[in-house]
Amino acid sequence: MKEILSTQGLSKSYKSVKAIQNLNLQISEGQAYGILGPNGSGKTTTLSIVTGIIRQDSGSFRWFGEPPEAGQRRSIGSLIEIPHFYPYLNLEKNLRIICDIKGMDYRDIHRVLEMAKLHERRKSRFSTLSLGMKQRLGMAAALLGDPRVLVLDEPTNGLDPEGIAEVREVVLEQVKQGKTLILASHILSEVEKICNYVAILKKGELLANGPVKELLTEDEIVELSCDNNTVLREKLENSDLVKEVKTENGVLVLTLNEKITPSEINAFAFDQKLVIHHLLSRKRSLESQFLELVKEE
Repeated sequence: MKEILSTQGLSKSYKSVKAIQNLNLQISEGQAYGILGPNGSGKTTTLSIVTGIIRQDSGSFRWFGEPPEAGQRRSIGSLIEIPHFYPYLNLEKNLRIICDIKGMDYRDIHRVLEMAKLHERRKSRFSTLSLGMKQRLGMAAALLGDPRVLVLDEPTNGLDPEGIAEVREVVLEQVKQGKTLILASHILSEVEKICNYVAILKKGELLANGPVKELLTEDEIVELSCDNNTVLREKLENSDLVKEVKTENGVLVLTLNEKITPSEINAFAFDQKLVIHHLLSRKRSLESQFLELVKEE
């Protein structure tokens, strides 16, 4: 796949605070790429650097395999933090200003307002919009000129459930059309619903990256107890059935290896002449895995 964005050793500090440290990312054409991390992890700083809002202290980045230059901006639509528009102007006039800045034709305004489901409000002042509508107008501005890449920083931040669903619908439609998406969020469920690849940041450092289905998979967890938990735990730890065995509140808690079922665990115990008297299967939540990745050491 063609390279869309790569960063090499990207670093940025604000006085004594290291916002990002030696960050290396590689994003390919057509990916819906999530940058996930708690507040203060360096997501906004990273996107601000690659969209030309601020400069890095060290390191470099490349768009479309080339060093950054002004002409690339027509291929990149971005929404970084809260969208800023003139409150006393209507939606259409606000977008005309964006077109003037980007050197684009006004004729695209109606298309992006339709996509953001705001065409009927095109003559309304920006100040009269709900928060969700304001965010969708920011999305419309990012979509002007039909860019190859969308760079979105926390596009659902602060929205109610209805507003979140509205913005997500617009983003997913762009992903379906084959756009490359770079989405920063601290909300794991949003990344899971939209993205197919994810990088996890903590305090400016890359903790992990990979396909969402592999990195944020829901492991199957089994609670069980038998007439001799000590022996069963030892037997399981020496088997290829489990990733992890813990003891919690007098019961064994197993994280199963892929494709291993609770019935196989039951059969294994029976073969060891151990009688299970408690067995409960449950899924490990994605939220708990994410919190484990970013928690303090």
